[in-house]
Amino acid sequence: MEFACHMSNFSLPLLLRAPTPAQSSLTFCEANPRDLKRWISRLPKANLGEMARQLYQGLTELSQLITPSENRLQLLELLRPEVYFVCKHLERHFLNQAIVLDERPRKVANLCQALQNHLATGYKQIIQQVAARYTKDQAGLFSTALQRALHGLNGPLIRANQLYCPVQEGLWLELHQIYQIARQYQLHNTPVDEPLAHHTKALSVEQTYVIALLMGCSRCNQMRQLNIGKLADALEAWSPLVRLQSPAGEHSLFALDPTVDKPPLYSTLFSDEQSSRLLGINTHSLAEAINQYLALPDDQRSPSRLLIPTGINTDLLQHLAAAWGDVAERTFQRTAGQGTLKLCIGMSALHFYVAGQKSFSELLQLNSTSSAANFSLKIANDDEDDPWASAFDTQRGKSSSVLLPYEEIEYPKNDGDNDSLSNGQHTFPTFDLNIVNHSPGGYCLAWQKEVPQQLQAGELVGIQDDSGQGWSIAIVRWVRQVRSGGTQMGIELIAPFAQPCGMQLIREQQNSQYLRTLMLPEVRAMEKPPTVLAPRLPFQEGNKVMINVGGEERRASLSNRRISSASYNQFEYQIYNAPKAAESEKAKPGQEFDSLWGTL
Repeated sequence: MEFACHMSNFSLPLLLRAPTPAQSSLTFCEANPRDLKRWISRLPKANLGEMARQLYQGLTELSQLITPSENRLQLLELLRPEVYFVCKHLERHFLNQAIVLDERPRKVANLCQALQNHLATGYKQIIQQVAARYTKDQAGLFSTALQRALHGLNGPLIRANQLYCPVQEGLWLELHQIYQIARQYQLHNTPVDEPLAHHTKALSVEQTYVIALLMGCSRCNQMRQLNIGKLADALEAWSPLVRLQSPAGEHSLFALDPTVDKPPLYSTLFSDEQSSRLLGINTHSLAEAINQYLALPDDQRSPSRLLIPTGINTDLLQHLAAAWGDVAERTFQRTAGQGTLKLCIGMSALHFYVAGQKSFSELLQLNSTSSAANFSLKIANDDEDDPWASAFDTQRGKSSSVLLPYEEIEYPKNDGDNDSLSNGQHTFPTFDLNIVNHSPGGYCLAWQKEVPQQLQAGELVGIQDDSGQGWSIAIVRWVRQVRSGGTQMGIELIAPFAQPCGMQLIREQQNSQYLRTLMLPEVRAMEKPPTVLAPRLPFQEGNKVMINVGGEERRASLSNRRISSASYNQFEYQIYNAPKAAESEKAKPGQEFDSLWGTL
């Protein structure tokens, strides 16, 4: 229900959605903290479904209860940790699944959204009640309700980002309005104890609001699902580094109109006439702190002024530094498109089709090794005085052909014995996608059918046009679900073609197995050198590698890493002129000093 209330001492209307209470009691317990504690103690935590049902029913009833704000706050504070407990443990049903959820996980996700929305509704009711007759002795009650309402709405916002879904209508407007109310009463910087926070003991209304704003301008549709949750966790510690400016100033990279149901946008997208009513967001200090952290050697990062929670990796930090550090400008203009593209997903599929549907071992032209077992005798003590030397069974020979003259043991090879070389006659699925729009740099594509589970932001894909001639190399930049139904994704073209090859890491003891890699051509017009796309592990900058192209093996070194994602790296490389050693690339004694002799 829309609830609007105009106050004589408040310049903005309250547009917070909350029902008007009409019941005088609860059915599941007495409407006091003591009896609610007793009810909570009996919740079946071992049965999450039943616990969620009872909490949902309880929150629904509480929103209809006529009760003083002080009592409502106490009841909500008791229910709040239980709601977060249930939502956290239900996440496994809908996170790290296919982007388009089946009916059951979708219902579980909707249940979590509903639970946190109902919880936020209770705090919004307190805001409405207190704001109408606010006195300074209610500052603690009021600031707590404001912070809790924002925190409650942040949950559905974060979850919508994790599921690449549109944010529910009205949520951004409510977030803006709650912050504006706190600012009107000078409560936006008041610390509020926050027992649910992981990296701080207290959060102000402004810090809690900044968490939502940073989620809104982090380009979450370009991030993997797992990283979105890690980001939300880290923002508690990072929010003090962001400054909100009213009106927006020249240092505000982002801005928003508090009267509009929209997330933050780049300040440059607003007109000069709008600037006076905009709230600006200055993320410069946070982006600078991230860049300073990234510039430190690994062993010096611990004392950094920026708290980096466990699980926040370098790739995510680089993405965030770019998102919050400068305006991202589109290199090419979009053009509405029509027709379809054929698409394959992942390095294995892309390598297979670029190679003309050859198996990896066939492409590398490696000799198949026999799997027959061969045994030989080792003489422990070859001594003429050996008393057993004349025994009748000691002179049969030393090879398995003599030891086992009548049968040969052959061990069958399993398909998984050498995963890096296997795909045999295995084929990979392809998908026909409609073109929404395109530019020289990439495409926006629409999925009409079920979206495969392996589709993620940052994943490699191959695309082929209607002509069926060759495969281009691309990366998934963002994924989103549109309100009209269906899923769209943006892909960026990396190269018009690639040379399929294999690459192994050269080690002193033993080289790694060959892994699928793609050599990309030089683009002189854009000053891009030739590069190689390789799996995330084990390859790193500075590694010495062996590259196999059609059976020809050449030594090379990996240099500047240009792109990194959760599944692959793109390196510049240099091929050595020296031919490969005939027998083995195993390091010889003293080899690590070879480059030193000529300089002494």
